[in-house]
Amino acid sequence: MYEELTQIESDCQNCQKCILGKTRHNIVFSDGVPNPKLMLIGEAPGFYEDKEGKPFVGKAGQLLDKIFESVGLTRK
Repeated sequence: MYEELTQIESDCQNCQKCILGKTRHNIVFSDGVPNPKLMLIGEAPGFYEDKEGKPFVGKAGQLLDKIFESVGLTRK
């Protein structure tokens, strides 16, 4: 599975099929482990996600971390 995800990430990195390919700074692909027990899918990346290339790093990500912490979970 890791090899497949690596290939998909590479394909996304090089994709220019839509306007995002020309305007983004980074792709926002994943920030976790392959085959997780829980997967969250967000809407389009915001400013901070594009800047860092990681999902949920803005205000929504800070809230997500607090919610996870309140139930004893972490992102990794």
